Amino acid sequence: MTNIEVLSDHPTYKPDLTAMRDTVRSIQDAMELSAIELIIIFVDDAHLQNLHSTYLDDDSLTDIMTFNLSDDDVEGEIYISVDRARDNAAVYDVNYEQELCRLIIHGLLHLNGHDDASPAERQKMLELEDFHLTNSLPEDWLKTFTHQAS
Repeated sequence: MTNIEVLSDHPTYKPDLTAMRDTVRSIQDAMELSAIELIIIFVDDAHLQNLHSTYLDDDSLTDIMTFNLSDDDVEGEIYISVDRARDNAAVYDVNYEQELCRLIIHGLLHLNGHDDASPAERQKMLELEDFHLTNSLPEDWLKTFTHQAS
C-alpha cells in the first residue's frame, strides 16, 4: 500500500489532513497509479515560486510542481500553491475546493506518466482531470478541503 502524506506549509490553509489523505488514495486507486510514496504539500505563492525558480529557472508564479524522486518507482512530491488555486478558481468560475482537487489530480496524472507540454497533451490532461473530478472522488470529498481553524 502506498504511503500517503498530506502536509500544509501554508500560513492559513489547514485542511483535514486525514480526510485529504483518503481522498488522494481514492483518486490514486481510480487512476491505478502504483506508487511507493505520495506527498502532497500545500504552500503559498512565495514557496512555490522559489521552487519554480530553483528547479526550472523560471521566476514566474505557478500553481503546481510535481517531482518523482525515483527512477524506478513512483515516489512523488506534489507542491500546490493555495494562493494560485484561490485565484484560478475565481478566473475559471469554479469553487476553490474543486480547483484544489483538480490540482491534486493534475499532479497525480503527471506521476502516472502524463505530460502537458503540447496543446494536445494539455487537452488530454484536462479531459482526464474532468473525468476524475466527476468519477474518482469519494462521496464526501468536499469536507476534505474545508479549512480548519488553526
